[in-house]
Amino acid sequence: MKNLLAVVLLCLPVILSAQCIKGNCKNGKGVYRYQNGAIYSGDFTSNQPDGLGTLIFSNGNKYVGHWKKSLKEGEGKMIFTSGETYSGQFMANRFNGYGIYQFKNGNRYEGYWKDGKPHGEGSMYKPDEETVVGLWEEGQMIQQEGAREEPQQDEATGEVVYEELQDCNLEDCQSGIGKFDYSDGSHYEGEFLNGSPHGEGICLYENGDRYAGEWFRDQPNGRGKMEYHNGDILEGVWQGGEFVRGKKIIKSQVASKKEKKESKIYALLVGVSRYENFEALKYTDDDAYRVFAFLKSPEGGALADEQINILIDESATKRNIMRSLDDLVARAGENDAVFCFFSGHGINGHFLPIDSDGYRNSLSYEEVKERLQACKAKQKLYVADACYSGSLLSTRTALTQSVEMLYSKLNETSGGTAFLLSSKKEEYSLESEGLRQGIFSHFLIKGLKGEADTNGDQIVSIAELYKYVYSMVRSYTKMAQTPILAGRFDENMPVGVVRTW
Repeated sequence: MKNLLAVVLLCLPVILSAQCIKGNCKNGKGVYRYQNGAIYSGDFTSNQPDGLGTLIFSNGNKYVGHWKKSLKEGEGKMIFTSGETYSGQFMANRFNGYGIYQFKNGNRYEGYWKDGKPHGEGSMYKPDEETVVGLWEEGQMIQQEGAREEPQQDEATGEVVYEELQDCNLEDCQSGIGKFDYSDGSHYEGEFLNGSPHGEGICLYENGDRYAGEWFRDQPNGRGKMEYHNGDILEGVWQGGEFVRGKKIIKSQVASKKEKKESKIYALLVGVSRYENFEALKYTDDDAYRVFAFLKSPEGGALADEQINILIDESATKRNIMRSLDDLVARAGENDAVFCFFSGHGINGHFLPIDSDGYRNSLSYEEVKERLQACKAKQKLYVADACYSGSLLSTRTALTQSVEMLYSKLNETSGGTAFLLSSKKEEYSLESEGLRQGIFSHFLIKGLKGEADTNGDQIVSIAELYKYVYSMVRSYTKMAQTPILAGRFDENMPVGVVRTW
């Protein structure tokens, strides 16, 4: 294979005597024009692009993605005037990590990069030619697939079998093949690099999901197959722990069509208080537990334990949150409802998991919205009690009767997706020593339990809940915090039922 020419990226121009033409180019969101004509629009920190932003170069090239201290760093996409594109990971302005480069002649490279050149495992696709897969070094293929000795395979399953594995919980597995048990109960076996799963490997997750394929820095990255415990399968290309493209076999939905269509509610609750990199919060974990208690009650639908996934503090990593969201999307059918509650720190359109430093491992609200949009559930409600959460927008017994009333109402409305957020994008979400809760979460739960039922029909609708929470939070905070409601949804969407005994 001939040398694959490295792509030279233009560095971000140094701020000289250019000008901020819109917004806050010091600490906030703004639009900045540089001396050479380049224009950047997005997040700023200390007068530098930092966060999410778009740069249109003076020559017409365009970059959209993450920045850190004026450098392209994290996930992003370069669009060249020649028609060529790169989508993937950046570090210090260069292609570093896993990425896909599309050439104007139709060729496409998918694989790992280092300092702007293919480096590591990668595949070159050419129109009407056989795909070449192998190892690359500084833009050159040094070993084609099949030339290296492969691990043994199980004759029955065809999967890789690793022997004499290092126990990476007991020793530092900088490289080679080993096994590792995560604190949440997940188990990994496969290749390591610099102490992290990297290369070929298999992970059996604590909930029964199973991934076999390529890894990069402790995340599924490259070609791989995820078999979910409910029978669903995703097989194809993964990037940063997320499925990018390939084959989907959704067995759970096929099975559900054969059964009687009964509505179910699935919930994901996240509460983070004990941050390492930020000021600790006092009540966010308690807020999540209170919502959990509500969902277990008749007013909240009396959900079974297996229908609720709750992630508190150490378990609320970005990896676990993303996997739980994907599980929610896979499980919920067309007749079901999905409820997500996130409580913790928020900044610049992102929710901060326990392992976030404000840049790495932050969870953008766009990622959440994309997953909810992909979910087939009839009704979806996302509630966020976090600072700047508004940036999401750019029985035949009395007990059984009340529960059945809620589920019957779920089937009667047209559904949709609603986002109920604790504050506007420029506001803080406040906690109260007197209430011993987040103020928004306190009135949210009171409203869900029935205080928001203004028309007396014993059902709390999303419209009633919002009007109640809006009024109470605005009053309690003396207009300092303003909840907002957005999305496309039926205003009669039921979110709670009133207990009458």
